[in-house]
Amino acid sequence: MNEKYDGLQFDEVKQLITKYTSFSLGHQIIENTQPSFNKLVVERENGRLKQAIGMVISYGTMPFAGIYDVSHEVSLAMKDVTLSPLDLTRIASQAYGINQISKYISGCDCQKDLVKELVDSLTAFETTATTINKCISYSGDIYDNASSNLSSIRRKTKSLQKTIASKLNEYISKNQSMLQDNIVAYRNGRSVILVKNSYKNTIEGLQYGSSSSGGATYIEPNAFIGLNNQLLQLIEEEKQEIARILFELSQLIKNDGDGYLANVNTLGLLDALFAKAQWAKEVDGTVGEISAKDLILIKARHPLIDPKKVVANDYRIISPVKTVLITGPNTGGKTVSLKVIGLFSLLFLSALPLPAKEAKIPIFDNIFYDIGDGQSINADLSTFSSHISNISKICEKATPKSLVILDELGGSTDPNEGQAFASAVLEYFRRKNIYVVATTHFSKLKAYAKSHENIMLSSVEFDQENLKPTFRYIENSIGSSNAIETAKRFGINDEIINLAYEYKKQQSNIDDTLIEKLQSQLEVVRQKQEQLQVKEQSLKQQKELINDVKENLELEKEKILENAKNEALNIVTDAKVQSEEIIKQLKQQKNYQINEVAKLKHQLNQIVEIEEEEEILDGEIEIGDYVKVKLTNQKGQVISMDRKNVLIDSSGIKIRASLAGVVKTNAPKQKKLKEVKTSVKSSRQFSMELNLIGLRVDEAIDSLDKYLDEALIANVPFVRIIHGYGTGALRNAVWEKLKKNKFIKRYEHGSALEGSSGATIVYFKE
Repeated sequence: MNEKYDGLQFDEVKQLITKYTSFSLGHQIIENTQPSFNKLVVERENGRLKQAIGMVISYGTMPFAGIYDVSHEVSLAMKDVTLSPLDLTRIASQAYGINQISKYISGCDCQKDLVKELVDSLTAFETTATTINKCISYSGDIYDNASSNLSSIRRKTKSLQKTIASKLNEYISKNQSMLQDNIVAYRNGRSVILVKNSYKNTIEGLQYGSSSSGGATYIEPNAFIGLNNQLLQLIEEEKQEIARILFELSQLIKNDGDGYLANVNTLGLLDALFAKAQWAKEVDGTVGEISAKDLILIKARHPLIDPKKVVANDYRIISPVKTVLITGPNTGGKTVSLKVIGLFSLLFLSALPLPAKEAKIPIFDNIFYDIGDGQSINADLSTFSSHISNISKICEKATPKSLVILDELGGSTDPNEGQAFASAVLEYFRRKNIYVVATTHFSKLKAYAKSHENIMLSSVEFDQENLKPTFRYIENSIGSSNAIETAKRFGINDEIINLAYEYKKQQSNIDDTLIEKLQSQLEVVRQKQEQLQVKEQSLKQQKELINDVKENLELEKEKILENAKNEALNIVTDAKVQSEEIIKQLKQQKNYQINEVAKLKHQLNQIVEIEEEEEILDGEIEIGDYVKVKLTNQKGQVISMDRKNVLIDSSGIKIRASLAGVVKTNAPKQKKLKEVKTSVKSSRQFSMELNLIGLRVDEAIDSLDKYLDEALIANVPFVRIIHGYGTGALRNAVWEKLKKNKFIKRYEHGSALEGSSGATIVYFKE
């Protein structure tokens, strides 16, 4: 068991991703990535990775030009160390890099809040960068205008150098016969000439040694000693001024040291993030989702296998299953399948992409494994002892939230004891409810697994015809070891192979026969399941299409009805406005007649739509017939048709339906308008009271009817009905009539001045 997960090839996958980093810190962050077992961390980091992948796919990767790991240089500046010109320019270039990153993030029109959160934490320190770039060139040269003092010193230096050169040329011309050549040399920064040895004592000056041939001596003539001293003094002053400038620039870095270091760390995180995103795009990978209990990997591919050869497989551990036992041939892919489940769990918990179509993984609290030979020479342990040591440690630490990976459980020892031990280990983990994925060749272990519903047997497929493994992982199946077939494929001679088959035949038992039959039956079931899935998918698509059509038709129906309703409302509103205006004009006349009001008011027709009863007709449907769609109740006229479908025009909307989905109906008739007119025969002016005294009850009620109609047309708020006291029969009849009139708001006996109980005051609704 290795705490660094080397056995699951975790580090090898990280090395693949580091190739996409842009600078050293991003590379280092990928290398140091370890799984987190904290749900919030896993959720946040995988969410950020998902956004980065989307940005890389749509907009390309984030630019990191001008970005370096300058944490060491910044740390030195924070200790008052003067930085070199190149160190300062590397730090200054960070501002350019951050600005480019900000432009990139602004240009990404997609979900990016988690990535933008990192970018927004960056500070460019542009003022400091501008100051450095004004003083130092990209190649590290200090500009003359870095300071006024440096500019002055360099002007003096150039002027003095010209003076010395001029005088030396003049001196050489006068003393050419004594010189070895006409070239000016430099010793310790001082201008010297090469004098023949025969004249070295003739020319007064300081000697600086002989030439390589020994035939001449380098001499600084006395006439140039003072000038050289001045030049060296200026050069020293220039060095001091440059040192001062560099120190001041380094102090600027020191002042914002913490900010620069924070930038470097954030830039490293961004570099690592987008390296992961680029790798995800390269391998057509995905980001895992958090699952409460189940582990699901769809079309998972081991990232270290050649993409042209790797087989994509589906792996599932779905409750109540907590243990998966993988069986099958040697070199058939059992260990690869085992590693994929363990490796993908590590990648997910480390917020690294998964080469799969879909992945849902629980938040494990740790991942343990025992894979490979594992023999420890230093500990003087055998292969079996090494496995036992690892398993012992796993048993101590594993919890129901842990994932345990075990390769060839119970192997490397006596088969009988190995099978017994392996069964005991699986039973221990099963009772502890721990996630386990294990591989085995043992038949008894397969039998043990079949007896528990929370253990799933699966296998890797072996092609019996070609005697080769297919590397295809099959759930709920039992695989044979196919050891003899594998040996034959690796070139073991035929005599041994034939003997092995004979011994196998002799040793075969009922379990082996059952396994082969089950394997065959499971393959048939698997093929039928695939066919059913295809049919289910097709039915699902058809159902979705029908629902979409139905929904669209309902929306169109509602739209048409709403438009019709609004149109009718507008007509009624206009009519009402016109009628009120006409009545208002008539009322303004002093002697308007009731019959005139009645005539004008009732000439505004009450529109009553007479619904046509629907009639379903027999006979074949032809072009021009009217039909109704059964599913949506829409009606229309058939404008074209074939043997199976009809095209219907429904109020201008074209509807395609199956011939079996419509019924023939009667053609719609024009909507009828029913005029409801009233008239008032009386031409007298309207009176606010009606006297019924002296009339029989039936006569009184007839007069009352006509009077109330006139009152409504006259639009008066109330009237008085005089019926007298008498026996009360006439009053009761009047009240009974008033009770049934829907236009009356209320009625009551008159006041003392209005006739008390001998009269009734009637109030109309507004």
